[in-house]
Amino acid sequence: MKYNCPICQSPLQLSTEQHSLCCGNNHQFDRAKQGYYNLLPVQHKKSKQPGDSKEMIAARSDFLAGDYYQPLAQKLAETIEALQLVPPVTMLDIGCGEGYYSRQIKQHLPNINQYGIDIAKPAIIKAAKADQLGHYAVASSDKLPLSDSSIDLIMKVYAPANDDELLRVLTDKGLLLTVTPAARHLWQLREFIYQDVREHDTQDTQFTGFSLAQSQRLSYEITPTAAHRIALLQMTPFAWRANECVTEQIANAANLTIELDFVINLYRVTQ
Repeated sequence: MKYNCPICQSPLQLSTEQHSLCCGNNHQFDRAKQGYYNLLPVQHKKSKQPGDSKEMIAARSDFLAGDYYQPLAQKLAETIEALQLVPPVTMLDIGCGEGYYSRQIKQHLPNINQYGIDIAKPAIIKAAKADQLGHYAVASSDKLPLSDSSIDLIMKVYAPANDDELLRVLTDKGLLLTVTPAARHLWQLREFIYQDVREHDTQDTQFTGFSLAQSQRLSYEITPTAAHRIALLQMTPFAWRANECVTEQIANAANLTIELDFVINLYRVTQ
């Protein structure tokens, strides 16, 4: 394993019984029964229950189970496969949530050594239970509990990140794969909420120490069920602006077709 101690940054090693991670300074992190490690010390938490709530995670899990985002997962897998990376390849899914995209990618590329981190413990529990072969940890993207130069590829789907930490854990030939909303993402859903719907700004974050190697746009339409429309709404920041009346309108809309629109960017380490 490639974990570092989140308290002293020393390398973590599996105990003889393989039930916990320990460092040379005797900091110990037990493996939960679901198969993950909690590498987010209390002193690093910004709230009692950081990250998405159980309700948001349940809504996202329900929606993703409908495979509405499967074409996106397929495109990510194809993009990684086309890189023809020389194995062994270690990938970090940063802000992995329930691990949906990682699991899809591993179906196409089973030899990837996959790590996933998320600040939300309920999400990591779901990810670890669904993927017994992956390495999952509750952790912050601001202080990644991973060794220097230990990761070949980082995938970031709508997740926050710290440029310095990305560069620290990636190898000198490391890659960063990001997904952000394109101009018309969720257009029809937003029409219920805003009087003047505007296109998303498609300019991705500028990552210090990286150069853009490739950019793709993926657009398609879905017709989710009423329940899945509400789940999709709850997955987005728009939910805060949708009052009870708007939510009811979205639920009752007959055969509502919604545009999904993504920008997929690939970056290479330049320093």
